[in-house]
Amino acid sequence: MNTLPSKRASAARPLTAVAALIALFTLGNALVAGCGGKSDQGTDSNSTQAQNTTPAPESAMATPAVADGAKIYAEKCSVCHGAGGKGDGPGGAALNPHPRDHTEGSYMNTRTDDQLLEVIHNGKGNMPAWKTILSDEEIKAVLQHVRSLAVPPYKG
Repeated sequence: MNTLPSKRASAARPLTAVAALIALFTLGNALVAGCGGKSDQGTDSNSTQAQNTTPAPESAMATPAVADGAKIYAEKCSVCHGAGGKGDGPGGAALNPHPRDHTEGSYMNTRTDDQLLEVIHNGKGNMPAWKTILSDEEIKAVLQHVRSLAVPPYKG
């Protein structure tokens, strides 16, 4: 009867290993997709507008910086933070702690711009540092987009 628990333990180990491999694979794919290098697309505004056929959300149309930030956020951040910024992206599911919910105004509105820029620049926990991938202008545009997601809105 002593061998029965050991058989169960050895039978469960392969499933644990498979689950760990799946989680690592998912996380690796999310990081590769979301944390890719800087895009070398041309700066021709007509070609950029022709490629972007989906309209930007109304909140992103407030200023060009917010619109640019929304595009960068969609390309780089939404893998973990989710398209709506709720921290529910597919790459964030395997992360502990889970990515920050940028719509949670009760927290986000207590952070200063400098605090948020620090996190975007240098990363924090599982979040990568973006200072070598995004320019300062792009990072500030992402910050403006993140600010537009908070409910209630940030009044800064």
